Amino acid sequence: MHFNKMKRWGAVLLAGTMAFSLMGCGSKKSDQQDNAEPTEASTEDTTEEKDADSEDFVDGNVTLPSDFGDMIYPLTALMVESYSKELPYYNEDSTEDEADSFWFSMAVLTSLMNDFVKDVTVDTDSDYLYIDEDTTDMYASALYDAYAQGNLEFPELAEDDTYAVYNEDDSTYGFLSGGIGSLEAYITDCQAEGDEYVLTTELRDSDSGDEVCGTYKITIVPTSYEGEDNAFAYAVSDFEETEADSDGVDFSERDTEEYEGTTGDETTTEESTDETDETDATTEEDGASASTEEDAISEDDALALAQEYYGDDAEYSFKKIVTIGDYEYYDFSVDGDSVSSTDVLVSTDGENVLGGVQNDDGTWSFDQ
Repeated sequence: MHFNKMKRWGAVLLAGTMAFSLMGCGSKKSDQQDNAEPTEASTEDTTEEKDADSEDFVDGNVTLPSDFGDMIYPLTALMVESYSKELPYYNEDSTEDEADSFWFSMAVLTSLMNDFVKDVTVDTDSDYLYIDEDTTDMYASALYDAYAQGNLEFPELAEDDTYAVYNEDDSTYGFLSGGIGSLEAYITDCQAEGDEYVLTTELRDSDSGDEVCGTYKITIVPTSYEGEDNAFAYAVSDFEETEADSDGVDFSERDTEEYEGTTGDETTTEESTDETDETDATTEEDGASASTEEDAISEDDALALAQEYYGDDAEYSFKKIVTIGDYEYYDFSVDGDSVSSTDVLVSTDGENVLGGVQNDDGTWSFDQ
């Protein structure tokens, strides 16, 4: 199973939508049909070619349930969501701010199923794949057993949501169409525990010699979904990240003018020392220099500066320290009626305060 380069979900925000595409792969349908006409949802089995590749995602010493089949796609969607969005597995206790965890994983699964297994769309446009409500329920049930059990509802779908839209005219959900770059799912262990199976999985980057981006423990149970033409015999009941590469993944294939930055929080003592030495040696440019630990302001002082940016009526919450170029910033989420951004960044030396939005590839778009 080979998933190739992506230009949409988690890509740079351009013209109000994210752009990406899924390029050719060994098990993909031939040229997505030359007529490019919308196709009715189909339950046809995957091709023999896809079946021949189906063991590429599992270690030879691991035995999966005989009816595991297309369950690899929900697992892949959840791993990609965790790696790229860094949001927890969506559940009954999730907040509104974590709704992207649900809609993003649904978008990934929709595209994977449409491109690698069967045509599921009832309509398409340049950005979205539209599927009927029954198919939407089936996908949600595979990703979230709590939904299949009736214990979880869809989170509110905001009008400006990037990953999903709802068409009231024909009662269809549209999910942003695309691929997952060079990321691949791999199963290293499967343990049966009664009716459950506990899987140990990895998300690998084939462009980096199968570098492991993250490892996960995923529990699947027999599905409770009772709709016709069900593609999944199981549903995910628990998802836990056990190890992950904090650097994230660059999903963009376009040149942008956004600021490049990293959001990783974990560094070794040696790396931290090296970075401090490099920062101390930085030559001042345009009257500013990178901050050091000695002149860093406190989180409380940074919050006070952030509150001055949009005013006291907005709500602020500290997220983490991010690095953009040579500078470190306190990153505060912000929400308010007159707020145009999602974050306020305060440099650790207190010299700069910026309002902006972080794109899914790690770049930032700041207020003008």
